[in-house]
Amino acid sequence: KGRRPQRRLPASHLVPSHFCCSAPECFAAMGCGQSAPKDDKKGRKQGNESSGKGEDKAKDRKNAANENKEYQAKMEFLARVPLMKRLPKDQHPVVASVCEVKDYVKGSAVIQQGESGDEFFVIFKGEASVHVKDEKGVSKKLATLKAGDYFGENALLRDETRTATIIAESQLSTFSILRGNFQELGLNDKLQFQNRRAVGGGGANDGAESKAKPPSEKTEADVKHIGDAIRRNENLQTITTLDDARVQSFVAVMWRESIPKGHEIIVEGDFNAVLFYVVAEGGFDIYASAQEDDEEEGAAPQEKAEAKIVNTVGPGGSFGELALLYFVPRAATVKATQDSVVWVIDRKNFKDILMKVSDGKIKDYIKYLDGVSILSSLLAEEKKEVAKALVEMHFAKDELVIQQGEPGNAFYILYDGEVSIIKDDQVATNLAASTARGTAQYFGEKALLDSEVRGATVRVKSETAKTLVLDRDSFNMLLGPLKEIIEQSAAGARTGKVGKGQAGATSAMEKKEKILRKDLSRIGLLGCGGFGTVELYEHKQTQETYAMKGLNKGYIVKTGMQDSVMNEKNILMMTNSDFVIKLHETYNGSQTLYFLLETALGGELYATYNRKGFHGSEKHAKYYIAGTIFAF
Repeated sequence: KGRRPQRRLPASHLVPSHFCCSAPECFAAMGCGQSAPKDDKKGRKQGNESSGKGEDKAKDRKNAANENKEYQAKMEFLARVPLMKRLPKDQHPVVASVCEVKDYVKGSAVIQQGESGDEFFVIFKGEASVHVKDEKGVSKKLATLKAGDYFGENALLRDETRTATIIAESQLSTFSILRGNFQELGLNDKLQFQNRRAVGGGGANDGAESKAKPPSEKTEADVKHIGDAIRRNENLQTITTLDDARVQSFVAVMWRESIPKGHEIIVEGDFNAVLFYVVAEGGFDIYASAQEDDEEEGAAPQEKAEAKIVNTVGPGGSFGELALLYFVPRAATVKATQDSVVWVIDRKNFKDILMKVSDGKIKDYIKYLDGVSILSSLLAEEKKEVAKALVEMHFAKDELVIQQGEPGNAFYILYDGEVSIIKDDQVATNLAASTARGTAQYFGEKALLDSEVRGATVRVKSETAKTLVLDRDSFNMLLGPLKEIIEQSAAGARTGKVGKGQAGATSAMEKKEKILRKDLSRIGLLGCGGFGTVELYEHKQTQETYAMKGLNKGYIVKTGMQDSVMNEKNILMMTNSDFVIKLHETYNGSQTLYFLLETALGGELYATYNRKGFHGSEKHAKYYIAGTIFAF
């Protein structure tokens, strides 16, 4: 009574599109009849037209399916590119939308050194080589790039000419992004380009690293001689366990060199410390310059005293190992006393062999790194690289690990033993760690940021202390400066939108806490569907409510919907809009897949329209259409 008459739309308009059907029984159920054609020719004509339209629709559907597959392949590829790891998934589609596929035949130049550039490239398929011309115009091949590698960012970041020529080594397919799109999306702030090991990256010692030579042939006597010398090296014994496998690895890569009498094979203070030596024949004197110990504070540094012989090394001896573990200058000069022969190994092989550990140990190392707050900005893949680069070092009781006032360049993880932290000759605290309890401590981590002097001394309190060590220069060679990584992560967290069309989006980069299934409690049932149920859950600590959608695995497989379910997950993970239901987590049960979703208790729009009588209301139509447009 007193209600305004409802405007009724045709029945067909009230049926949701996914329920529509052209079968005669469906038309009958909807109150629609079918009449036979009055003219056979007309009917045949209409049939031919329908057939033509049907073929066009089938063609359109096929083209759309192919486009979807290509787009999905592009999205999956970008998700695997290390460069994109710091970019939130909801921003991947924005990047993908501006990626243009460009193909190059083998031998063609993608970019030329010296040219101005306005494109950034990511390799999708194939290989390319990096060539740089020196001052004389001679071109030298520096590296090979493969799928997932990128190039051309310098011209976009710093508006400079190309620093190298990139040539396709095979049929090459790339994704390119133009400068305008690159800047509009703010990729120069959001993507991290430090780790360029392939193209001239690495550090000041890269030129020195290239001193490695091919291994020399060795007799059984040579192999035994080198192995015995390495095992006798006390410093190496305290650093790591010298098992047969490690010793054989050392022997395998060493090469033979002849040193003339009087030649200084190592010079005190030299930073170019990249080789370790085992004496095969001849002999060497080791000279060191002594500094006066009683220098007054603030006094001008005294000149070095005359170098004195502090040791001699003959056949079966070795030297140069400590400087290879850190980027520090040589501590002494080593001079040949007669024509001599040495076996040599370079820094890279030396450290690679020392750092070879099992996958289980790598996982343990990553757990230790997870506890270091200053490294919280690193991605999982980056922590794994750091874990592989850690060098094991052992210290004896009362030995100083670091000393107050000295410049710091190494970071330590104590995983077994106890040390005292001493500040201004007073014990400030003790740190203890145990492999049995799985506990670890760390100190010196600020050395990864800068070269500030040590604020305290660390002395070993237990009989032995076992540590894992990483120096700043090695870290920078792996990932780039830590300070820049932290600053970029902080800048990214303050960045909300990437481009247009993200109305109402919350900060895409804000830190998301993991929601564990055990922290949720069930409140009640929200509804049932063909695939399973939707239930209301509450978080025990935060009291936030969520909708838990359960999908029966057997039914998914039976109906062939595996791809659809994965697409639903991937798409929701990549969206960030107030107009799209948020997917917070997914869980994998024995019989069921679970989606933890944002609760939306307004009901189904179709049911709401029927219940509220909104059919024909222009303002409601505008409102819901606007929400859909914002969602897209």
